Amino acid sequence: MNTYNPPSLMITFWSRFNQSHRDLFIAICTIASVFFVSAKLDISEKFVEWALLHESLQLDELPLVLFAAAVVAIWFSRRRMREVVAEATRRVEAEYASKESQRMFKTLFDQGLCGNFVADLQGNILLCNQAFSSMCGRSEATLNLRNALGKSWDDLCNKLKAVEKVDIPELSVKRPDGAPWIVMARLTCALESPTSEQKNIHGFFTDITEQHLAERELGVLFKENQSLARHAMQVQEEERRNIAREIHDEMGQYLTAIRLDIATLPKDGNNAVTEHAKRINSHVEHIQQGVRGLIHRLRPTALDAHGLIEAVEQLMSDWKKQHPTVACSLILEKSCQNLSEKINIVAYRIVQESLTNISRHAQAHFVDVKIMRTRGILSDTLSIEIQDDGVGFNPHSPRAGFGLSGMRERVEAEGGVFHINSNGKGALISASIPLTTALQALQENK
Repeated sequence: MNTYNPPSLMITFWSRFNQSHRDLFIAICTIASVFFVSAKLDISEKFVEWALLHESLQLDELPLVLFAAAVVAIWFSRRRMREVVAEATRRVEAEYASKESQRMFKTLFDQGLCGNFVADLQGNILLCNQAFSSMCGRSEATLNLRNALGKSWDDLCNKLKAVEKVDIPELSVKRPDGAPWIVMARLTCALESPTSEQKNIHGFFTDITEQHLAERELGVLFKENQSLARHAMQVQEEERRNIAREIHDEMGQYLTAIRLDIATLPKDGNNAVTEHAKRINSHVEHIQQGVRGLIHRLRPTALDAHGLIEAVEQLMSDWKKQHPTVACSLILEKSCQNLSEKINIVAYRIVQESLTNISRHAQAHFVDVKIMRTRGILSDTLSIEIQDDGVGFNPHSPRAGFGLSGMRERVEAEGGVFHINSNGKGALISASIPLTTALQALQENK
């Protein structure tokens, strides 16, 4: 802790000490002068003779009264002197504390990480710290905020007339060297001095240029990632269609030919041959069913032939046959029938993947599927909801697998929003996908 011993205080005490001695010397000289004059002129004897002539007035008591008055005056003067010294000490201490406070605030102003500055209403920099100087490329002498901010500076100055401070989360400033400069700012308005009407702007700049550039680059990468994900899904769906077509055209024809060949085998009463033919026919039929199921999973034919509604109805029908103990509720709006191929694929895959997850993990007794179309002013929205009453799960757990991530990527690739809600009892998967309206399609064609 610093010892309080300012030189100015010592000088003040010393000057007051010397002044006391001078006053005492003057008082002694005055008393001595009065004594010698009185002794020389016999003033006291003459006063006594005069007092005897007026004895009725008791004037002979006057010296004692004057002496008492002198003692009282001295006592009051000494007390007033102590008060003056104490007041002077307090003022010196207050002055020192004020200087110390100014020093600390100046240290905070100069050494702060934020760019602190003081500017006039014309945008000229009057005072700034080292951080602000570094932010503007050490060209604060040539920097004018009115030129650097343009019309925004006048708008901010007008706004500061009505409010105490203005916070700007992101402000683009033109640096003197032309380099990009993005800051988060706070501006306040204050009088230059208590006796002046001139107002100055006190500003605090936090440089977020690198963060802004990184976010902008991240946004570009995110859009590129969405584009790549959309392209990958399109390629995946196209490959699934080709595989389904190849399986149907190649394997389906050969399996049908095998069954026809088995039907043409002679039935000569050989029980062994007949039994083997039946087994082969049964195996081929089983393989055909598996192939049809595989083709349906790769590319549902109902989706291409009849649209989303009938494809989801067939999917739910097949799923309910495999899980007869689970009660199912299906709400499909007929207005969702004539949608684009991309939206049909996304909606169908969400329902398909959700039902697969329910059958594997949920242990549910009830499943509710809703596909609805919400009409808006500028665009419509396709809403998909799949809810079950199963055991639930933690959506943020790594065990959630790639199925949920795939659904989310499909929805977000089309500009939609995907949500998962599971509180330990059941789960709700919802997706909202914007649909291109006639006005949007016209703008895209232009």
